[in-house]
Amino acid sequence: MKIPFYTFLGPLIKRRKFLINTFCSHPVLSFVPIYVWILGVLGVILSIFDIWRIIKCGSVLPGYLWRERMKRNVITPEAQRDCKLICLVLSVEYYFFLIVGLVTNNPIFYMPFLILYAIIITLEVIVFFSRVFADGLCLRKRTFLMTILMLYNWSSVACTFARSMSCCDM
Repeated sequence: MKIPFYTFLGPLIKRRKFLINTFCSHPVLSFVPIYVWILGVLGVILSIFDIWRIIKCGSVLPGYLWRERMKRNVITPEAQRDCKLICLVLSVEYYFFLIVGLVTNNPIFYMPFLILYAIIITLEVIVFFSRVFADGLCLRKRTFLMTILMLYNWSSVACTFARSMSCCDM
């Protein structure tokens, strides 16, 4: 099966197949299909639990479910709740796609997760460099660990994606 954008992704992956295989054969990434399975199942379960918790709270989120980022509210509390619900439904979707991709061994199901996390990682890099230029270098342990975990999650899914692709996909 040809993956979408095979005229773009196929040649790009085919040219760098040796580099991708070398990266994905590292011992830290040797058990990535199991890790991606756990990531998908936990993501679906925790996202559904959060959806249930937000719906149970009513039309406005209580204070313990959101942080006030500014003194003045830009959007209404109902809109904040709706945005959280939309994001959680999307997260259930792409975590479920990870599980479906593992079960069917179809690389197309990994692409929503890979694209979304690539955007998030790019935005994290932009925010990091803008903070470095504005405030100077200030590293927090929690932020650093979350960034490392995000990069590992993305690398795990990318390696599972690369392993499930065959030559006919490119």
